[in-house]
Amino acid sequence: MEYASKIIDHLGIVAGICREIGLAGEIDRLGGGDRRPKVTTGEAVVAMVINALGFVSKPLYLFPEFMRNKPVELLIRDGLKPEDFNDDTLGRALDRLYDNNPTIIFMRIALRAAEMLGVERRFLHLDTTTMSVHGEYESDDVVPIEITRGYSKYGRRDLKQFLVSLIVSSEAELPVWVAALSGNTSDNRHFRQVIKEFSRSLSEGDDVYYVMDSAGYSSRNVGEISPLVKWVCRVPESISGAERLIEETDVGEMEEMGGNLRGYRCKGHITYYGGVEQKWIVVFSGEGYRREMEMLESKINEEGKRISKELWHFKNREFHSREDGISALERISAKWRYHSLGSFKIIETNRTGKVGRPSRGSAVEKLYRIEAEAVVDGKKVERERMKKGKFILATNDIEMNSYDILDGYKRQQGVERGFRFLKDPLFFTSSVFLKSPERIVSLVMIMALSLLIYAFGQYKLRKALEERGEDVPDQRGKPTRKPTMRWIFQQFEGIHLLEERGGDGKVMRVLNLREINRKIISLMGRDYEKIYLL
Repeated sequence: MEYASKIIDHLGIVAGICREIGLAGEIDRLGGGDRRPKVTTGEAVVAMVINALGFVSKPLYLFPEFMRNKPVELLIRDGLKPEDFNDDTLGRALDRLYDNNPTIIFMRIALRAAEMLGVERRFLHLDTTTMSVHGEYESDDVVPIEITRGYSKYGRRDLKQFLVSLIVSSEAELPVWVAALSGNTSDNRHFRQVIKEFSRSLSEGDDVYYVMDSAGYSSRNVGEISPLVKWVCRVPESISGAERLIEETDVGEMEEMGGNLRGYRCKGHITYYGGVEQKWIVVFSGEGYRREMEMLESKINEEGKRISKELWHFKNREFHSREDGISALERISAKWRYHSLGSFKIIETNRTGKVGRPSRGSAVEKLYRIEAEAVVDGKKVERERMKKGKFILATNDIEMNSYDILDGYKRQQGVERGFRFLKDPLFFTSSVFLKSPERIVSLVMIMALSLLIYAFGQYKLRKALEERGEDVPDQRGKPTRKPTMRWIFQQFEGIHLLEERGGDGKVMRVLNLREINRKIISLMGRDYEKIYLL
């Protein structure tokens, strides 16, 4: 009798979700492929998703090593071996994805998955993030995206970058659209193009609001997208009238929100911008106010220390007239944000240009120094205080109530969590190593598919727990119906598949399954039980 042990852990759940949404089949149908390949494009994609959600840092060129101790025939298809997933196989799959437009392929797969879950797409959240890369990425040919230096949201100006654009449905934090962009792409222009090009496909059958951060709010965007879709967007304070409205809106006159928005207050205004009638709501957050006031106090103290040093150096400067000294002091104090000039003293000195006591009749030059002090300017601080904890949201649906506007915008955190997932050090894209811009475009789709699988599984499990009135223990051992999928995956660590080979053939058994594992697998469904041989 021969024995072989392979690691399955949580990868059976990942493989089960891929099967449930028909990932391999959809990729092969939409993305084309070689004639009679041993590994289809769809199967290669499933393998890359399993690698990505394996929470190890195995680049694609070490892929056979990652698959070496995994039950490939159980996770993907019988007849496949780890060595079938080499860098040539995966590279060709990425090339085929690029040739067939990975953005469109992903959108169709994601919308199908959302329909299977019954996810309501009322709020679609659009945002971008930067992905830094190492290498030159020089090319004289026309390339799909330009790997270049641009404004880095994370301060990595030393590295070249590309952007990832993502649209997430708020209900399940399910990604429904993704694209790779050149590293110097403007958010403002990109948001407008995405909505104009894809809004009909993404919004079909649903009353959808597109939610964007302040980068998407401009006169041109408002004018061009308002006839096409409904939207909710944060208004930059640089917009004419926005800062004044924030200062002048009295918190005591604002409507207090309830439910999930307890601690917020809102006040609505009807206005015109970009030629479009819209509703602006000034939002006040009590928690945000406390946080920003602490920051304000810190900034006032920091400025005070800096001014003290500045005035210490200033008192050693000499001027030829009182007026010159006072003018220089006023120029310095005009730059202070929270302080103003307090009392000052002018010190007059005589200088002859010679050492020792001057002789009678020698020329004397009068010079002036100024010793000054700064005080906290109450009016300046009060003006800053009036703005703290406040921001403005806008929508072109003037009938929409303040609660729904704020609630929809707050779910923008879902797309931000999606970006954190893609940038997680345990995720295989934490270091982008591919040297082809075309393959990076396809790799972005694999990244988004991994996020889709993760979000699909999390929503499906939470929904099953709620419907059955059951729960699972969280990290502190307390019952929850909203576990994270990362925590669930960790509960499957150490699960192995044992193969016994003898004269009667091969027998497989799954080892180390605990009661919590069996419960989760059962909640996920019968197809998942088959993968774990239950």
